[in-house]
Parts: sequence; C-alpha cells; structure tokens
Amino acid sequence: MEHILLISGSLSAPAHTKALIEETAANFNKLGCKTTIWDLSARPLPFADPKYHNFPSDNPNPVVKEFVRVASEADAFVLGSPNYHNSYSGVLKNALDILNMDLFRDKPVGLVGNGGGIRSTQPLDHLRIVVRGLLGVAIPMQVASCNNDIELKEDSYVIVSDDLSQRIAAFSRQLLLYSKKLKFEG
Repeated sequence: MEHILLISGSLSAPAHTKALIEETAANFNKLGCKTTIWDLSARPLPFADPKYHNFPSDNPNPVVKEFVRVASEADAFVLGSPNYHNSYSGVLKNALDILNMDLFRDKPVGLVGNGGGIRSTQPLDHLRIVVRGLLGVAIPMQVASCNNDIELKEDSYVIVSDDLSQRIAAFSRQLLLYSKKLKFEG
C-alpha cells in the first residue's frame, strides 16, 4: 500500500488549497492508498533550523520530529499552495526547508495550487524547481484551480467543478503510477 503525504501550504481558514488537498487525498484513499494530510495552518512548524539540515530527525522539536517521521515513511508527496505573489507560500517553503534530499530522493511529487481569481501555474512551476533540488520527481500532471472551482459550504471549501474533480482523479492515478514505477528493489 502506497503512503502519500499531502502538505497544505495555506494559512487561511478555510482554505481553497486545503479543499484541493482533501479531494486529492480522497482520491488516493479510493485507490487503496494510505494518506496523511499535514495542514500547516493546523499543525504549524517552527522556522527551519540549519543545524539539522543534514539530519532533520535529530531536531528536538516534537512537531518537527513527527513531520520528518511522516515524510520519511511517505512513498510520494503532494505539495499544495495558494498563489502568493506569483509563487508558493512561505510556510510551504519553510516546511520543505525542514526536510532534506534524503526524504525526497527518487520519490514522485504532485503539485496542486489555487490561484485565486485566475488559474495560475506559476507557484507550481516554482515548486517544480524546488522538487528537482530535493532530488524528487515532479510528475507531469499538475492541478491549478481558481476560486470559481470551489465554493464555501458551511465552514469549509469544497470543489464544485466537475472538470477539476476529473483532473484531480487523473492526477492521483498518475502520481500512484509514478510511485509504483520509481520503487527500487534493494
């Protein structure tokens, strides 16, 4: 069973990005995967401490230890971010700075983001570069949404666009396929 770590890089509550992450996780669950959602608004991380860059699991902070443990157990990742000044959020960058290449090496990474009033891929393009720097494999498909794809229902956002839901389903299948193909027998 594949384990997917999905990181929601928005501090908004409710958050469009979290709606993308939750729908993606639901798709992985339907495909028989184990999922862990790390919502950076609900479980904030301290600033990355460069003393632990080479060995992030040595960080004494219990929240960081748990985050690093979950990342080390993941077979694949999904990174989600709102569009902040044509890039991804600082809290997501900080979370990635806490981790290191050993946790991403040869693992597939899917990218999802909400652009607000427009569908913007710029945050996802920037994340692609970071994933490459972490030695992860950013999959070809990505999911970019805008506010019209998502509606507020009670106190959380939900996806209302059938096209977006279909894209998330195809994206989830592609990430799972990459995860299985990139596994190496030791």
